Amino acid sequence: MDCDRPLRAVCGDCETVEFWRCETYGCAHCGEAKKRRLARLIEDGSSVHLGAGLYAYFLTLTAPGNRDHLRWYQGVRPSSRPACECHDHGLSMGAWNAQESACWNRLRTALTRDASVQFVGAVETQKRGLLHRHVVMFSDQPLHHADVQALAVDAGYGCVLDLEPLQSFGKVSRYLTKYVAKGSSDRPQVPWMRWVVDRQTGEMALRKRPTYRLWSSSQRWGITMKQIKSEQGAQARARARYLAEFAALLAEEGAAVAGAGTQPSESPPPGG
Repeated sequence: MDCDRPLRAVCGDCETVEFWRCETYGCAHCGEAKKRRLARLIEDGSSVHLGAGLYAYFLTLTAPGNRDHLRWYQGVRPSSRPACECHDHGLSMGAWNAQESACWNRLRTALTRDASVQFVGAVETQKRGLLHRHVVMFSDQPLHHADVQALAVDAGYGCVLDLEPLQSFGKVSRYLTKYVAKGSSDRPQVPWMRWVVDRQTGEMALRKRPTYRLWSSSQRWGITMKQIKSEQGAQARARARYLAEFAALLAEEGAAVAGAGTQPSESPPPGG
């Protein structure tokens, strides 16, 4: 099996033993396969929307600051800047990380009020342990940095964000798959603190295990990961059938050749 650390599964009834791929980014073989699948998903959606006359952007979102500061501007800063409203409001790194997905849900909802937006994005960990998000977006309306920044701050993100027109589509899948692989390896060390309700007791319990998704996409982005896995499974089964049939054919030809070599030779005719 092309897996560095396969899982051993034993049936509790019949004790049948099977080995499954680990399907983690930490495995050289499984991780490479997962990155190829994700790259295909990104490239398929990009190619579909690229020919639809849409505006393409690469957006990077960061966590809010933990102290008072002036509003950040992309490019040339004005001579006077107002005080910024983005603030973590005393949240710990673990508490903010746990709500980052909710911030993204609020922002993408706000972005789609006046425009049709399709996206695919990945989560990465900053050096200080906070999550930030990289997103490829296609919109039927032009997006402006100041507008997106205001919506991002309202959604709970920081004012430091980057919104650039997407120029090179060839590098997009490599960037995002790299962020996903890095996010997977960093996830066990990500600060995380979230209160959840215990359904059996009704009490609040503190969850410290990171549970965020490494990547996500809009429903109409393009081909889905389920479709990609289904196609790959069908191709693998077809190749397995071909190899089995080819091996059977070789075995039949080998048996025929061996049988012909053991046949008794005919006696020469008299006087021959």
